[in-house]
Formats: sequence, structure tokens, C-alpha cells
Amino acid sequence: MTAVEAPAGVLVVLRGNSGSGKSTVAALVQADFEPGECLVVPQDVVRRQLLNEADRAEAATIDVLRTIAAWGLARGLVVVVEGIMNAGRYQRTLEQLAAIASRSHFFAWDVPLEETLRRHATRAKSEAFTVDEMSGWYHGWQPLDFVTETRFDASVSARAAADRVLETARRATL
Repeated sequence: MTAVEAPAGVLVVLRGNSGSGKSTVAALVQADFEPGECLVVPQDVVRRQLLNEADRAEAATIDVLRTIAAWGLARGLVVVVEGIMNAGRYQRTLEQLAAIASRSHFFAWDVPLEETLRRHATRAKSEAFTVDEMSGWYHGWQPLDFVTETRFDASVSARAAADRVLETARRATL
């Protein structure tokens, strides 16, 4: 990047177990920006819809997610990457994205399995995944070791989490 180019965008990472509220918060955050200012990169969309592949260490999902997010950061967008993003598989990619962003902010949900199952039952796509599948994906609290994540527990509503993310992202873009 040369001195005349716009600075890299702002990275916002929303991580947590399935059903914890990440996608809802990402949509609320994006809706608060003008069209074209905020790119949401959902791990599930990349993995399930674009690539139709299983979540495993050698999956192309990780590279595609990184490529899309890096594209948005290079254009100065607020880039919201959201998904379960198991720390063991995604830490390196998230660290690489943080290194190219002008600023990065990490948020993670620490919600008990019982609560994620309860929340999942209220979603439109509740029929898409079984309780057994959700339980198999559940990994508990998995902090990243290169950054301190803002931790949301089950008491934090989607609106309150979105407001916190927006406050942080807006402050970063000033």
C-alpha cells in the first residue's frame, strides 16, 4: 500500500458456538452502516453454501474466508467475520487478518450448550440442524492466544452485543 492509498479497513471478528447469536449480531451491525461500507463474511455461508464442505483443518473454507475478508480490508471496509471458528483451526488466519487491518476487534460468545440449544430452537433454520449436531459442534470457551476478546455471556442480548460491536467499530473508523 502506498502513502496515497486509503488505509486498510477495520476487522471485526465474532466467534462462538452455533446458536449463540453471532449471525444476528453481524446482521444488526451491517444494517447500521451505509450500503457498501460493511462486508459480512459468514463462515457457514462460505463453508456450506459456497464450498459445500465439512469443517476440517485442511478445508478450503479457511483460505476462501481469509481471501474475501482481505479483499474487504484492502478496500477500507468494515469487515465482520463471523462463525464458530474453532481456535485451533482459525487462529492463524484470524491473526493474519488482524495484521493487515488498520484496527481489529474480537468478540466471542461464551454461552452454555443448553442456552445455545434453546436459542437455536427459536431460529427459522432450527429444523436444519439436530440437537446431536449442535452438541457435536459445541466446543465451550476457546480463547485465541494472540488477542484479548470481548467476551459475551448468555445474559447479553443480541441488541446489546451489536451496540457494543458498533460502538467499537465506529470508534475505530473515526
